[in-house]
Amino acid sequence: MRLVSLGFRCNNACVFCAQGKLREQDTAGERDVELAIRSVEPGEVVAFVGGEPTLHERLPDWMRAAHLRGARRVLVQTNGRRLAYRSYTRELALASDRLALDVALHGSSEAMHDYHTQVPGSFVQTVRGLRNARDEGLATAITTVVTRSSFRHLVDVVRLAQAVGVDAVHLALAERVGSAARDAARVVPSAELASQHIARAAAEARRLGLGVLVLDEASSADVRDRFAGIGEVEQVHDLPARRVGLPVVSPKEVAR
Repeated sequence: MRLVSLGFRCNNACVFCAQGKLREQDTAGERDVELAIRSVEPGEVVAFVGGEPTLHERLPDWMRAAHLRGARRVLVQTNGRRLAYRSYTRELALASDRLALDVALHGSSEAMHDYHTQVPGSFVQTVRGLRNARDEGLATAITTVVTRSSFRHLVDVVRLAQAVGVDAVHLALAERVGSAARDAARVVPSAELASQHIARAAAEARRLGLGVLVLDEASSADVRDRFAGIGEVEQVHDLPARRVGLPVVSPKEVAR
């Protein structure tokens, strides 16, 4: 997968944001973006990442350019808020018929999602955006960051995602980098406590016919290519970026 970074600017302020204070830096220059696109090889998955890519007015142009370079999939990682405007969702759909969306959904309710994004009204916009994407026929997946506040509600997040037309889910444990490193006691859950809930949510997603990526394990190679990951991170107090391993829990064990 080739990542094309559009900088760190974002209209959410998530409590677990891996980029943390990097968001205060200037956005990527258009020349840098265009150079990155020119290096795309036919058959690659090209992922536009941020920050928030939809804040850049030239995103549809860059998507078309990646499409013309022969990208087999044009992936946009987004919080989905601008997709609440149907005309904008249609503009992205027209830019490439190989478009897939990786949308951040961090709760099954307005209170839960907006607590994580720290933006009132963001849940309503994101869910409306997911519905618009469904209605435009776009391939849409969600990434949910698992926190101390959300891990008990992951099955509900999966059910909401399926109800609004999502076809794959990524459950990613909050990591001790960026904003989460500064408030780890409030944000980062115990892997032991979260693992059973993550396994139940993954089993529910499979039952509903959704593709699943849990940490580094995907239900298929194609599903893995639907998610862009966390990208560049801000290290805080020299803490190393690390992915907390979860105990392996099978669906049979969950059912007991």
